[in-house]
Amino acid sequence: MSFTARDARLLTPVEVATAGALSGLAVTFGLIAAVTPVFQLLFQVATAVPLAMVSLKLRPRASAAAFASTVLLAIAVGGFATAGRCFQAALVGLIIGFLHRKRASWLSVGAVAVGLGLVWGIGTGVAFWLLADLRALGLESIQKMLDGLLWLIGHIPHSGAIVDAGHTLGQWIVDAWWVWIPITRFVGVAFLVLAARWLLVAILRRISLDTGWDPLANAPAANTVGDDAPSSPLPLALNDVSFTYPGAQQHALRGVTISFERPEYTVIVGHNGSGKSTLALLLAGAEPGEGTRTGGGGLGAVGGSALVGQRSELLVLGQNVAEDVTWGMSDQETRDLDLDDLLERVGLAGLADADPRSLSGGQLQRLALAGALARSPRLLISDESTAMIDRAGRSEMLNLLSSLPQQGIAVVHITHDPAEADRADRVITIERGRILSDERPALLGPAPRDEAVSEEGAPAPPTTPRPPRETPTSTPALINAEHLWADRVAHTYDLGTPWEKPVLHDVTLILDPGQAMLITGDNGSGKTTLSRILAGLLVPTWGNVTLGSKPMERRIGDVALSMQFARLQLQRPSVRSDILAAAGHGPRVGALSARRKDTLARQEADRLVAQAMDLVGLDPALASRGIDDLSGGQMRRVALAGLLAAHPRVLILDEPMAGLDRESRDLLVSVLKERRRAGLSILVISHDLEGMDSLCDTHRHLSQGVLS
Repeated sequence: MSFTARDARLLTPVEVATAGALSGLAVTFGLIAAVTPVFQLLFQVATAVPLAMVSLKLRPRASAAAFASTVLLAIAVGGFATAGRCFQAALVGLIIGFLHRKRASWLSVGAVAVGLGLVWGIGTGVAFWLLADLRALGLESIQKMLDGLLWLIGHIPHSGAIVDAGHTLGQWIVDAWWVWIPITRFVGVAFLVLAARWLLVAILRRISLDTGWDPLANAPAANTVGDDAPSSPLPLALNDVSFTYPGAQQHALRGVTISFERPEYTVIVGHNGSGKSTLALLLAGAEPGEGTRTGGGGLGAVGGSALVGQRSELLVLGQNVAEDVTWGMSDQETRDLDLDDLLERVGLAGLADADPRSLSGGQLQRLALAGALARSPRLLISDESTAMIDRAGRSEMLNLLSSLPQQGIAVVHITHDPAEADRADRVITIERGRILSDERPALLGPAPRDEAVSEEGAPAPPTTPRPPRETPTSTPALINAEHLWADRVAHTYDLGTPWEKPVLHDVTLILDPGQAMLITGDNGSGKTTLSRILAGLLVPTWGNVTLGSKPMERRIGDVALSMQFARLQLQRPSVRSDILAAAGHGPRVGALSARRKDTLARQEADRLVAQAMDLVGLDPALASRGIDDLSGGQMRRVALAGLLAAHPRVLILDEPMAGLDRESRDLLVSVLKERRRAGLSILVISHDLEGMDSLCDTHRHLSQGVLS
């Protein structure tokens, strides 16, 4: 059996995530329907829609999995009564989704509603006839509820006739159950089908279920030799390849010819936006727009190719580290894997049972590498996989990557930092989508070492930042600015549970107006947790954080946070729309005609976006580009552009230099120094000290949750 056939039987990570999320939403509505009988039918309509979306977009096997998980979860959460309602609504949802995918008319949907209502009504009547005890229990419950209501009505003067009529109705309900039960079931199910279709159509007018463009969706599978044994993805060659992103006017890569024939450590170096990540996609299996690719394949397969991307935070699937590493592997492959040894190699020793959500950014990148190595790839593509890792850890990771060719694994490491090419067997330089050079340092003699790298190849030890060269001057912004004060802050995740994890201990700091403070620390020391608390996004377990005299939870937005994972901060489809949303832009043009307002608003928006992009060194021509078409460094600068355009009082930068080349770093520091002179308070949280000495006048170190 080929890898392709085996893989086709499995649910993809996207299918698992989508089906799981929508199943959980359906069960939530089903539970509400069970505890609110008055609005039961309305919430059942809401329960059907998530399953309709699953049926509309995913494969039948994913729809079946979502249906089963909905029913089982409903049993676990609300018992069999809730499960019964979820079963009915979920089945209707799957049918509605299928009909909508087939573009069924309202007449066809109406016919299905009548048919399904008849089946359900007759089936319910037959079930009540056969299950006499259940019928008696149900009818008695209805009668008792009606008697209680009539007793309350009886206390109202002149209500005797109403009470008598009610008792007559109650007796008819008991005697004529065989009439009203099938009729009400028929009406209820028919209404459920029609209402669910109407609600689905209304929702689809406002959202898009398009999964977007995935360049690796059709990546070639591994060729097989013998019994399911994949052939090596090497040799791999690109011949005169060009690549253009959908909607883009210019090539991301042009005329690239390159080949990889044996296991060696290759480093591809280039500035942000030079085409490095695009080249990684082509090597992993993306189809070139022009030219040809030979070899490669088997992305994600044991013995095939593996891609460790920049955005490791999007790759987590398991409930713990061990499950995430082995996700999608067969039982035999999992048994053959020495998980403890693998985690120790990547620097995650002892964390097999840890929740991935509790890991730092650097630890998540180590986890992504562990998942790739678990599949024993023959070709490993590492796209900025060391960007979030501290200096000591980065040296360890580079040592690991450079040692893999000795185990028969070809490694292509992509980076913006020339210092990371120190151990390379081969160095390829890319600029503006073209290959500038392809050299083998061993044949050219010792390569010049970067000043920031020691003789052993490891980054030089950190130095204490010097006082800033420029002192903020008094400005109106400084006079009205406020102090950010963290007073004895401590935080523990999952407090009071067996999984509780202390992260911060008695942290106190004051950030004065116009001050710039640097907080360093190793991966996992609590830096990101502290940044979220200071921004008001997370309430500390103990202690207080205030801006001025008000607690931070009442000042959310006044402290801007540039997150460690820039992609998670970008919520709009395009660069322009995201910057405008982050800046809170809206038309403020007075009482003009609607057309004039729209024109001026667009002009104002264009000017704001152009200024913000120019401020962070981005070409304004990128404003129309999709977010996912950007490199990691470009995403980070777009996020910062939006924050600066919002004019916050305090700016917190969590690992701002990750993924930025030297030119971009210098520009960022220059921009921040200018904003600091205007009164902006800046807090930089980073393991990277390069360039920080000219920006920050205070240096604090966070170690195991303690700030010193």
